[in-house]
Amino acid sequence: MNILFRVIIFPIALFLIHSANAQPTKSTAEKLDKYLTAAANLHRFNGTVLVAQKGSILLQKGYGWRNEPAKIPNDTTSIYQLGSITKTFTGAAILQLQEEKKLSIKDKLSRYLPDYPNGDQITIEQLFAHTSGIYDYKGVLYSKDSLEFTRPVSKVRILSTFKDKPLANRPGKAVNYSNSGYFLLGLIIEKVTQQPFETVIRKRFIKPLQLTRTGFDFINRQTPDKTTGYTYWKDSVLVAVRPLDSTAAYAAGGMYSSVGDLYRWTQAFRSTQLLKSVSQRLAFTPIKPGNWSCGWGINYFVNHKKLVFQNGNLPGFATFLVLIPDDDTVLIMLANVDDTSDMTTLEPMLKDLLFVTYGMPYQLPVSFKTVQVSEAILQQYVGQYQLDPKRIITITLDQNRLFLQVTGQERFEIFPSSETDFFLKAVNAQLTFQKDETGRVTQITVHQNGDVVAKRL
Repeated sequence: MNILFRVIIFPIALFLIHSANAQPTKSTAEKLDKYLTAAANLHRFNGTVLVAQKGSILLQKGYGWRNEPAKIPNDTTSIYQLGSITKTFTGAAILQLQEEKKLSIKDKLSRYLPDYPNGDQITIEQLFAHTSGIYDYKGVLYSKDSLEFTRPVSKVRILSTFKDKPLANRPGKAVNYSNSGYFLLGLIIEKVTQQPFETVIRKRFIKPLQLTRTGFDFINRQTPDKTTGYTYWKDSVLVAVRPLDSTAAYAAGGMYSSVGDLYRWTQAFRSTQLLKSVSQRLAFTPIKPGNWSCGWGINYFVNHKKLVFQNGNLPGFATFLVLIPDDDTVLIMLANVDDTSDMTTLEPMLKDLLFVTYGMPYQLPVSFKTVQVSEAILQQYVGQYQLDPKRIITITLDQNRLFLQVTGQERFEIFPSSETDFFLKAVNAQLTFQKDETGRVTQITVHQNGDVVAKRL
């Protein structure tokens, strides 16, 4: 099933090894372009990317097709539906209203929506933090009635999909990601301002910042820079999909934009042009018990540098926006192929692009084509392999699928590209199982920014 406004907690460490192998002497821009060109050639990426650091744009370029049948390429003007990147605008609007003393994020939901169930137990802050326990309505948008949401739909209709559902947790006690919370934040903005949510965002952000390629009604936008959204059917056939209407995604994911406009948005967000310093710090500080704040997710990258992000997935579109404020680093990936296929999932590529930007080891993308391998052969690989004195690779077999787990890390499925060669989809790494002259598997060679051998125990 498609996932709307997909949630990703950004990992910060290299998965297996951190080799010091030097890359060929090229500029960062050349390395980024080479990586993305390879990804596009393998049909792993189709969209536009912008990478900037310390106020300088290193790369801003389109890859693949804006319209595949007409062979119109993506470029820096291409416009994409954003999904959850919309939440950064919603968060900024709430924080501005708090600065104006028109609300407080500590306020109860019942103050603004008095008829909402359990509203006297839920705060605005908990809506931001995904700790409200409110049922997430995303699944309804992909139900048998999903075509309904490719046309304008009323707020009452959307509310009916989650309003009377039981809470998943006691408010404030657990993280359960909910787009419904951001739908309610949009309603709060309307109640406080007495204006439509879309009008508020246009007046406060889009017009003052001259975001000329940013807005809401993507379906009815009639300009040549608009992209067609696609999905991969069975990881092989590119199929155009009907886009979700902005009224359905609303304050949780209803906007569209370009990489250039989003870069302007990030630069304004980090200045005092939009928010006071105290609000900026609040936006980039996680609300316990999770790692979500006012429109952003928060994690850490190398040397404990704060990394803030937002990412989305709509039918036909996948997006990622990452900031590392300490270095004024910005990485924006907008794709007009959704990531319902493992082949087009953005997260592994985004990690690699950050490694390139920071001069860390990386390797070029590989094909995700798999072959059939018998269970008898897979069974031969089950066991433990010594990666280094403190880490062991454990290989297990579950329902004819092979899994890898490194000491202290989570388990990942590995996929066969031949009877002895396997790859991961969660990270850019490959493995080769090797046998002795008797045919017994004796070791694994791990290919990730160099080769390392793990001996069988």
